[in-house]
Amino acid sequence: MSATKPTIVHVITNFAGVGGAEMMLARLIEQTESQYQHVVIALMKSSSIYQTTLQRCQAHYALGWNGINTLPVTLKLRQLLKQWAPHAVQCWMYHANVLTSLSLLGLKQAPNFFWGIHHSLASTKEESLSTKTALILSRYLSSQPTGIVYCAHSSQIQHQTYGLNNPQSVVIPNGVFLQQFQPNLELHQPITIGFAGRYHTAKGYPYLFETMSLLKDHPIRFKIAGGGASLEHPEVKALFEQYQLESEKVQLLDQISDMPAFYQSIDAFLMTSITEGFPNVLVEAMASGLPCISTDVGDAKFIVDDFGWIVPPRDSKALAQAILNYVQLSSNEKINMKQLVRQRVETNFSIDHVSQQYMQMWSQNA
Repeated sequence: MSATKPTIVHVITNFAGVGGAEMMLARLIEQTESQYQHVVIALMKSSSIYQTTLQRCQAHYALGWNGINTLPVTLKLRQLLKQWAPHAVQCWMYHANVLTSLSLLGLKQAPNFFWGIHHSLASTKEESLSTKTALILSRYLSSQPTGIVYCAHSSQIQHQTYGLNNPQSVVIPNGVFLQQFQPNLELHQPITIGFAGRYHTAKGYPYLFETMSLLKDHPIRFKIAGGGASLEHPEVKALFEQYQLESEKVQLLDQISDMPAFYQSIDAFLMTSITEGFPNVLVEAMASGLPCISTDVGDAKFIVDDFGWIVPPRDSKALAQAILNYVQLSSNEKINMKQLVRQRVETNFSIDHVSQQYMQMWSQNA
């Protein structure tokens, strides 16, 4: 083990999907590898999606947790934390928070460790039994970690109201590599509005389709990206037919791999979600110079600030009117907005700015 750089151990529930927490962990490791050596412990499994990230690490583990084997996995986690004796432990998501807390109980030289919460409590009834159990345990264990990192102000308020109490609670937003997203200062004809989100209740697809139907008579084109955004999906096909939309004006792109190119192909970004925590997609869109029209969910209002339009969730008429407000701007006003939203991200949501906040927290509490 190298003694030249302090070690940070990251414990994450699952390092296999493309959720906000996983993406943020990957970016944070890449950004801070010159200052720290990183060890990743995935309670469940790791994916080849993060092969490059794992190669940057001093070591990585996947413990195969499935719920039934909670005790042996917790003991293995305890063993690994004792073995590495890290400078600090950063947890990512509920189950990682809880199992790390349990694994450190009674340890004489326990490292400072920080919970990471990347979730909204807007719809707890829809959570799985496993998540509900983790939440209940979180309420009892929340005073144990050195601090709690929330990715969204709205999430911090929700969880503290729920009963998570820790005097060292901070909000550190997710960040992006600015060089991956570049503004396109040209405007498209017709004006093109983009949406990106998988087909899921939280993303508000019915309101998206109703909004597009309200604007059928306007010279506006929509590009819809995300897993399930296809006429092969029966519910999407039903919505498309219900509102009598035209494929020339509404392009369903399904899952796409090149999001920066997608952002380059549109003029403004639309988010119709009915619940969110910290919507990364808004930051990516704004980094790409796109004004955003979004529902008032999670930290959307904080992200967009005064550089876009925020409307109530489930209000298609308000969404349609906000889109028209954008469309009716002059070309110069639209281009000026592109520059302003990019500056907003450069100032607040760059990975450099965000990683500095993590490193300051790790060092101050060492």
